[in-house]
Amino acid sequence: MNIGKKHFDEPHVYDDTIPYDWEQIDNIVTDIADRIKRRQVKFDNIIGLSRGGLIPGVMLSHKLNVNFVPIVWQTRDGTIKDKLTLSKYNDEANLIVDDLIDSGETYFQIKKYAPMAKYCALFNKQYSIALDYWGTTLYNEHRWLDFPWEKQ
Repeated sequence: MNIGKKHFDEPHVYDDTIPYDWEQIDNIVTDIADRIKRRQVKFDNIIGLSRGGLIPGVMLSHKLNVNFVPIVWQTRDGTIKDKLTLSKYNDEANLIVDDLIDSGETYFQIKKYAPMAKYCALFNKQYSIALDYWGTTLYNEHRWLDFPWEKQ
């Protein structure tokens, strides 16, 4: 199933998908958590961006034993952006988590309101965006990433 066709008016944008299962996602989140622990970084909060960053954010918060804070920030599926709440977490003790840096639009919006917060994504498709923490880079990859939490 091509999830990209469900979410976009232009079905030709994504011709193929890259499927990920729960084990692969858990391995990526574990790798990120291990890197954070090796650097001996302590976060006060893990901020999960809805929708894609909620599940990875919760997973990471459990692995690091850190408080989880969900924030509504819709780029693809709507226009709601909780700017006020996000701005309260604008310091290096907070890690913002998303599933994917695709175009970079969400990343740049978030950094406008919380420039000091650290940023993490499971996948980064943009070589020009240097994240604080990431799982996998997929530069020049145009296929839709099919996450297990998006399956119907």
